Amino acid sequence: MLHKVMQKVFALLLTDLRRLGAIIIYADFSKVIIHTGKFDLSAAKAYCESLLTAVGNSSIFEWILLEPVHYWHSLLFMDQYNYTGIQATDDESSPDEVAIEQKWSVARHLPEYIKSDFTIIVAEFIFHPWKFALEKKKGSSESLEAQMVEYLREQIESYFTERLLKKVIDIMPHMKDINVSDASRFSGQTPKGDYTLEFIQVISAVLALDQNVQHDVLVMRKNLLKYIKVKEYAAEAEFLDPGPSCILPNVACSNCDAYRDLDLCRDPDLLTEKEWSCVDTQCGKIYDREQMENSLLQMVRQRERMYHMQDLVCIRCNQVKAAHLTEQCECSGSFRCKESGSEFHKRLEIFLDIAKRQKFKMLEECISWILQCTSC
Repeated sequence: MLHKVMQKVFALLLTDLRRLGAIIIYADFSKVIIHTGKFDLSAAKAYCESLLTAVGNSSIFEWILLEPVHYWHSLLFMDQYNYTGIQATDDESSPDEVAIEQKWSVARHLPEYIKSDFTIIVAEFIFHPWKFALEKKKGSSESLEAQMVEYLREQIESYFTERLLKKVIDIMPHMKDINVSDASRFSGQTPKGDYTLEFIQVISAVLALDQNVQHDVLVMRKNLLKYIKVKEYAAEAEFLDPGPSCILPNVACSNCDAYRDLDLCRDPDLLTEKEWSCVDTQCGKIYDREQMENSLLQMVRQRERMYHMQDLVCIRCNQVKAAHLTEQCECSGSFRCKESGSEFHKRLEIFLDIAKRQKFKMLEECISWILQCTSC
């Protein structure tokens, strides 16, 4: 009941922010990322202050504490585990000395020497237009934005297309020497083996996040796929997130009472053998291992119950079986389980990897027993 009330208040907060002109990029119970539409840092700060003042005057939100944490000059955002940004600071240094923060979970399965070039190319993709904007700062914000878009389009046609083509040519001879990284094994995803194709898929999906140049990126992707003899609309050319998402919801810190959702397969801080701890820099307390293991056990047992109680569907018309005693569907098709045994095992193996990595013995024994009992 309390969680539903929190969701309603949260939805009202986002509605209020949109009404006041903010564009919501990402939002959860712990943070909200907005696009202010301002090119000047001082103007963005002033806008955020007025926004917080207007929201704080509402009686519904008077108990909610909102404060700016980071300002970004430029941010290429896919989700909270996949982004690149140029963070703004009060003491602005020269453009060549800025720090670019990067976190790309979608690229963690790539070999290191490919991943390093991937991060450099993505950093250049947001840095070059921002540097260009600093040099052309005179004029209205609308004309400046149009100039930035046009400049980036020229960069894609010349610099980035040539840079990526050279990288693809460089990867192809090294395919046989590349080993699967431990990160791919931890993520529960079986690598396809063709890292040239995967590199093109990932880099194209990331650069296409900029809606202003999406068409230009897709043209570049088409040319890169053509070079490795893969059709643009082929099934193997489609980008899929290389790792599943396994979320442990509403994990509370016993020290600071901070709540957060843990994505055990995508958060790089949780993909190691280190003990899980609170992300608050002023806290950092290690979570209760027994509580974590019990929560994961409940998720596994719930997954098992759902598998055994699932519906049967027709293999021809895909309708759910309504009558218990019928052997065939009205269309004369046979019935099958909605979730196959192999899919169920694949999902449980994700939990098994987590149990082995964190040395959760009870969870590991439970999953191993379920896999043994449900094996065909």
